[in-house]
Amino acid sequence: MAYEVRKQQTVAHFPKRKPTKSKDYLSFIHKLPCCVSGEYGVEAAHLSSPALQLGHYGRGKGSKAPDRWALPLSPTQHRIQHSMNEMEFWKRAGIDPHVLALTIFGLWSDMGDDAAPYATAIINQGLAMAGRLRERI
Repeated sequence: MAYEVRKQQTVAHFPKRKPTKSKDYLSFIHKLPCCVSGEYGVEAAHLSSPALQLGHYGRGKGSKAPDRWALPLSPTQHRIQHSMNEMEFWKRAGIDPHVLALTIFGLWSDMGDDAAPYATAIINQGLAMAGRLRERI
């Protein structure tokens, strides 16, 4: 009698639920500077690319990711992000978008709108490290 030995495969099962939306959080995002250019007047850019190790499972077709995965981008940067490979966009900007999104969301979860100066400082630190921080008059 012959037996077939098959390699056991691990299959990841992703949660099936609607993404969590928060108008209050998106309003908070709109108060922050663009994390790529430092400009104000941003849009909430939702990350589409998954980061399974951080609990981001991507998004379904025709839907956005949960708001916790939104980052502040100027309209120009947001269009560029959508015009190319998303992770290549973030790589060129020198930003780990999932870690930054979780950091900003965590600050807001703990402090509400009082977190804006802290989130702005983190964004500005990243801009300074990348040589993109501009003086504001």
